[in-house]
Amino acid sequence: MANLTARMKHLSIFNMGVRKHIPTDWRKRLQAIQAAASAEMKSLPADFDQTASVSYFTASEIRDRLAGSAEKGMFGGLKGSAGTWDRIVKAYEKQNLHLAESGNTLIRNVDFEIPYFKKQAEKTQHQLSDQEHKHEEYLRNAEGSTKEFKLECAELGIKGSNIAMELAQLQQQLPGLFQVAVANLSSPVIAAAVDHYAAFTAYAHSATASAAAPEASDMLPQFHAVKDSNNSLTPSSSSDHQITSSDADLRTGEAPGMDKKVGDSTNGVDSKIQWDIAGAGAAGEASAPQRLQEADNDAGVGADIDWDVALEPSTQETASYSHGADAASPSEDAHISWDIDITEAAEEAENANLDTDASQSAPSGTQAESDTHVQAWPESVLRLSEDSSFRTAFLDDLYELSSFLLQQIQELKSGGHEALATAAPESIQRLSLSSVQEQSEAVDDVLSNMTSKKVKQLVLIKTSKQYLTRLVRALEQKAGQHEKFLRLACELQAKQEEQERTLRSNAPKLLALVQDTGRIKIYVEQAISALYGSREINVIGEINNVI
Repeated sequence: MANLTARMKHLSIFNMGVRKHIPTDWRKRLQAIQAAASAEMKSLPADFDQTASVSYFTASEIRDRLAGSAEKGMFGGLKGSAGTWDRIVKAYEKQNLHLAESGNTLIRNVDFEIPYFKKQAEKTQHQLSDQEHKHEEYLRNAEGSTKEFKLECAELGIKGSNIAMELAQLQQQLPGLFQVAVANLSSPVIAAAVDHYAAFTAYAHSATASAAAPEASDMLPQFHAVKDSNNSLTPSSSSDHQITSSDADLRTGEAPGMDKKVGDSTNGVDSKIQWDIAGAGAAGEASAPQRLQEADNDAGVGADIDWDVALEPSTQETASYSHGADAASPSEDAHISWDIDITEAAEEAENANLDTDASQSAPSGTQAESDTHVQAWPESVLRLSEDSSFRTAFLDDLYELSSFLLQQIQELKSGGHEALATAAPESIQRLSLSSVQEQSEAVDDVLSNMTSKKVKQLVLIKTSKQYLTRLVRALEQKAGQHEKFLRLACELQAKQEEQERTLRSNAPKLLALVQDTGRIKIYVEQAISALYGSREINVIGEINNVI
């Protein structure tokens, strides 16, 4: 029987191995011993690990280390701190309490501690793998958002360094775009289309085919207004200082593009102050009150107006108010000189305003130099840029002409035009399908340039403060996406580093726990074997997979 080997699972140690050899209150006694050992560990020398967990094996190691330098008593017992730890070890061994503690530790390590550390390690590895993929995705998104932002800025024609300022500056491109759009209005093809439209309209609405054709300008007034004034150049001072006005609009809450010019009329025609005032006393001219009196008489005003103005100046003021004739004689009529020189004061005020606008709008010397450049544009181009009603009326004329040409193309293709060929004027009869198609394409080219995405966007930027605000916010949000994704990538990388540190710190703990479990297993087998007459004991089960 002594050579038989007993096999037991680690959970059966108490039931099959040591239950009969330990007291029933072993937990209470074990707690008292562990409390005494914990209190004694505080007085250990500095080279001892005072944070180690209290157990029978820890107490045995401490006693053995202290016994090497400890004094012994008369009967060979240890004295001092070594003697105290020797008594703690003997208390563990009394009634096999150390065996009960070892079995309990074995069960706890196999069933809880070691599986916990292993699961944590697997979970951390899985999280690190996922975070690595997320980190790469954040970097890709950061790069993609940067490309998308640069692409959108390139489409708008801005750099993206100062979005609000650069978007406001885009308004200066409107005259140039409109100039390109209306450049071909005087081409022979479009001129032929307009003449054909006028001739056909006159034929369709006249009683006889020989009726005189109406003027084309009466049918497409805005079209002809743009074409006729396209050759007259006007300095675009409003465009040069539009960026300053836009910046002020953004700060004050006014709608961008609203001109604040004194004297501008709503229909785009500049109002001009007439300074047609001649000096009183000149040969052949009457004084100002006399001219007013004559005007009143011509208008049929019966009552005389009393101006209550003393026209006899003092002797000191006669020289400054007289003009033309000899002013020394008090008997002659005294006249007020209206010869007021406002050139110098006006130039000084204008220069001061220009300097103020340049200082507010130009962020750098290069920008200031560009603002001082005055670009000359045709008057019609400036009206298209500034006057939305004029621009809409011009587009209506183009759409009217384009619709007429499309209808003519359909009639020529279907043969319906042949029924009118005998009664129509010669200019309409010799019209061919190819020529009408060419005219239609030319008009459509002008329309496409006037209604392009770029033009619509610039018009919205100029006229709508809400659109400009939304566009600025959208671009700023896209500009911030790069920083956002980089920040998320950095935060995720910091989290990865923290988890890697935790994983590295838990690896030695798991290794030490596995080694302690294997040592406890061997000790428990030997201790139980001693209780059963040196019978071989093997602990089997999950413990062998753990260690």
